[in-house]
Parts: sequence; C-alpha cells; structure tokens
Amino acid sequence: MSLVQKLTRNGLGLFCSLLPKKQKKAFCQSFIGRGYSDNPKPLAEELLRRGYEVYWTVKGEQEAASLPKEIHPVFLGTFGEIYHRATAGVWIDNCRKWGHLFKRPSQYYIQTWHGFPFKRIEGDAVEALDPEYVETAKKDSQMADLFLSDSRFLTEIYRRAFWYEGEILECGFPRNDLLCGSRPELAEKVRNALGLEQGKKLLLYAPTYRKDKGLSVYDVEYGRCVEALEKRFGGEWLILARLHPNVAEKAAQLHLPHMVRNASDYPDIGELYLACDALLTDYSSSMFDFMNTGKPCFLYVNDLAAYQDDRNFTFDLEKLPFSRAGNNEELENSILSFEEEGQAQRIRQFRQEFGMVENTGTAAKETIDYMEQRRKSQ
Repeated sequence: MSLVQKLTRNGLGLFCSLLPKKQKKAFCQSFIGRGYSDNPKPLAEELLRRGYEVYWTVKGEQEAASLPKEIHPVFLGTFGEIYHRATAGVWIDNCRKWGHLFKRPSQYYIQTWHGFPFKRIEGDAVEALDPEYVETAKKDSQMADLFLSDSRFLTEIYRRAFWYEGEILECGFPRNDLLCGSRPELAEKVRNALGLEQGKKLLLYAPTYRKDKGLSVYDVEYGRCVEALEKRFGGEWLILARLHPNVAEKAAQLHLPHMVRNASDYPDIGELYLACDALLTDYSSSMFDFMNTGKPCFLYVNDLAAYQDDRNFTFDLEKLPFSRAGNNEELENSILSFEEEGQAQRIRQFRQEFGMVENTGTAAKETIDYMEQRRKSQ
C-alpha cells in the first residue's frame, strides 16, 4: 500500500469516526476475512437473536457466500469496511486488528482470540515476530474491552504476554458451544458440502503451519493410516485434510490420494469436528477443541526438534493427553493401540491441571450478557 493510499484510508477512518454510531450494530471478522467461522460466528448469531444488525468482513465472493442472509457482507479494503466499522457499537474479532484503526470511546471491542495456547505466542515469542506485528498487537490490546478465555492457563498468558490489562471472561470459547450435545444435521451438512459417501467413517487431518509455510512436513502415509483405523475401529474410513488458514491455498499441491478429501476451504472447523470420528493433528490448538467431543485424537510430530527451535511450547509435551508419534510407523501403532478410557482419564487430568472451563454450550450467551451489562454501566 502506497503512502497516498495509507493517508487516504486513515483520513476516511477519522472522518467516519465522527459519524453517528448505532449501539445495536456489530462489526465482526474472523481470520481477516476468511469466511463465517470460529468464535465470532456464534457471537454473531447471539447478537442476531437480540435484534442487532451484523456486518461481517470477507475477502471475496466465496467467503461472502458462507454468510447467512441475515448478515451483511463487507469486503476488505473498501470504503464500506471503514464506514461500517466506524459506525458500529460493537466489534468482534479473533485476530489482531491493524494499527491504523480509530476506536471510539463508546464502542465495545470483544477480542475472542482463536485457541488454547500450546506453542508460545505474542510476547512469549516476541523474538520470532515481525516488529510491526508486535506494535499492532499492543495497540489492539489497548483498544480491547474484553478478552475471552477458556482456562485459567490462557488467562495467565493474556496477562503475561498479550500486553493486556483489561477485563477477561473465563466462559470457554463460543465456537465450542455446538460441540455440546448431538447435532446430526451439521454432520450431514458437512457430508453434503464435501460430496462424501454415506456410511464412511472420517478422520480429520488438521495440522498447523510452519514458519516457512512449506508442505514437506505433511508426509503422513494416508493409506497406512486408513488401514490402521479400519483394523482398530472397524468400518471404511476416509480422511479429510484441512490445512491451517495460513497455508490453505497450497492444499492442491499435496496431490492427495483417493482416500483423502481436501476440506481446507470448509469455513467452520467446528462442524468438521462434529462430522468426523477422530482427529489427527500436530501442534495445533484444534486438539484442545476436539477434546470436548471425547473422540480419539492422535498427534503426528515428525519435526519436533525444528518446531521447538522456532517457537517452543508453553508447557511440557508429556502433559498432553493424546498419543504422540514421530514417524508413520509410530502413528500406525498409536492408532492400533488406542484405549478410549485411557485417553478419557488423561483428558480429565489435563483439564484439571490447566483450569479449563467446563463446556456447557452457553459461552456465546454469557459473553453477550456480559457485554450488554458492561455497556449499560458505561
């Protein structure tokens, strides 16, 4: 972006911040315009139930198509984005907002974040971050009125590493509300959207990204994995591969075999959790969300030393409640030797040690209740 473009953008932002604001108008964003998903999604739905106008930023037409008809799409980089953000009474985001923004004193900003922290992040990993991002993160924390947490552990990290001194609500992540109870219609929605055969069991492969954003680390032997799943759990299995949003556009380069389907463009990973019978991941926080389902989870960490050198972790890997494999032979053995009660016991111990909030399916409601009470007192 040129200097003239930046000055124009900032000038428009300042001008729009002087326009009348609507208290019951919300401006939402998830992963910088990547569609209708994550923690902002159930919060937007709760706001709609309470009569709010909801606007949602999108990168393009594909992302706009993921929105329900009640939510207004706003395209990134347009005047509409600047205008609707400036005139909304509520902001909701799960990533950092860039530093040129103007937040009005009467606007309420909920920063939901996007996962239980396994790898070091923000101030704990400042040496691995771009200095511009660090400045952006600091300003974002200064603007935020409320951070959402799913645990005592995450709350402590907010205080230590997020340059944040404001209010924190430990209510769990709203995106996990849908994991409480049975939602067969959402599992069917996933199968229809991805064109999956009925009767097949599903493994979700959801690794995180690496610093170089390369694909060589994703070397799972899919056929071997499927054979082990069928031997241990029975039935016929397919694998849904969902790359992290930072590398999702490269998914086509993986040259996936017939038993693997690319689900990287599916906007809501929570719905994939419901549809799938097991999870395979690495260092991704997806394991902590999937923990709420009680289904089998396996970790494939074939580059552990390199990943530790880059970011390292917020706690000892030995505390993770899931089996860990460093190569495909170990992964096969992990699947074949899976014990349901053993995993369940380790999960209970983990949740207790890290002070994880019990998932009751009401995090979105609790968050908006909290916000409305705070706004009344302003």
